[in-house]
Amino acid sequence: MTVINPLAREISAKVVYYGPGLSGKTTTLKHIYSVVKPQRRGELVTLATEGDRTIFFDFLPLQVKEVRGMGVRFQLYTVPGQVFYSATRRLVLQGVDGVIFVADSQRAARQSNLESLADLKKNLVENDIDVDRIPIVFQYNKRDLQNLMSVEEMRRELNWRDAPDFETAATRGDGVLPALKEISKLVIRSLWARFPRATPETSPGSLSSRPPSSRPPGGAPSRRPSKPLEEGIQAELAKVAELSSSNEFQISDVESEPPPAPEIPRGALSFASLWEGSDAAAVAEVENAIRRGAHFEALERSVAEMVELLTALPGTGEASPMAKAGLLGLDGREFLHFCRLANLHEGSATERDALFALYMLVAARLKAAQI
Repeated sequence: MTVINPLAREISAKVVYYGPGLSGKTTTLKHIYSVVKPQRRGELVTLATEGDRTIFFDFLPLQVKEVRGMGVRFQLYTVPGQVFYSATRRLVLQGVDGVIFVADSQRAARQSNLESLADLKKNLVENDIDVDRIPIVFQYNKRDLQNLMSVEEMRRELNWRDAPDFETAATRGDGVLPALKEISKLVIRSLWARFPRATPETSPGSLSSRPPSSRPPGGAPSRRPSKPLEEGIQAELAKVAELSSSNEFQISDVESEPPPAPEIPRGALSFASLWEGSDAAAVAEVENAIRRGAHFEALERSVAEMVELLTALPGTGEASPMAKAGLLGLDGREFLHFCRLANLHEGSATERDALFALYMLVAARLKAAQI
């Protein structure tokens, strides 16, 4: 589920820790969370359903090679290992960019490891992901206990691709970070292979490489779909590069008359009244989405409008989004938080997130109107 955040110049890559129940996936993730600097990580989130749970957080590593001028933010997930939560595991694997299989080294867990590996392959296939190409790393966990299988035996039974593997003891943190470093390297290598090469005129890491508008004439901002692995960011950035280097997009393609602003409920407070035409419509669309409880839609609309606004700032050229926000007069810490919200996935945005995004959009439009 590689996602591009044009505001932060980041690519978000999804890594899932997979394995049988009680193999040490959650312990591994919590250890990583404890050693990552707070300013480089998001919150540790637990999504609980009826009896199972999925834990995840995101972090931006310090020493990771950029991909075509953009930083890489990793989103780490665990899945419930128990057999009867297969549907949840299949859902979490959607759009995965890399997998760490956490196997239990205890001899009594041999069959559970094999069943979990078979389940992983099955769920990858059902998500249209090539099991022989997805970046994968193996953790042979609990090496600090007794009555263990040998590493050679575990390799022979589990590591069908001769992928990188590590002996780990998650309760002590032994081997956990080297395994994470290895999957990070493999995922970034995969991103480089799937990423279209940029030209100087259309560098995808720059907001100025985007077309004048990311919306169809008179329409709402296009929603950012979740893409399967084989599409990834390649199709999305190829489209951006194609549009920005072609002559097909002309001012004449845009309606001469701005679209009417969405109707605002009688008596409702609205910031849209501060503007006219398309500016008012953009803000009103965000407000109406919040009223409907469509918080993710409101957030996406706000991000799309912010990108368009910063792109159109006069005299800023190839400046970074953060630099443009500073020149506009936006608070740096608030803009960083806004960039983090742009990484959220559908279903994870709250009303507070949507309201904050609306606040940032209104502030940016008011400041831009004074230029």
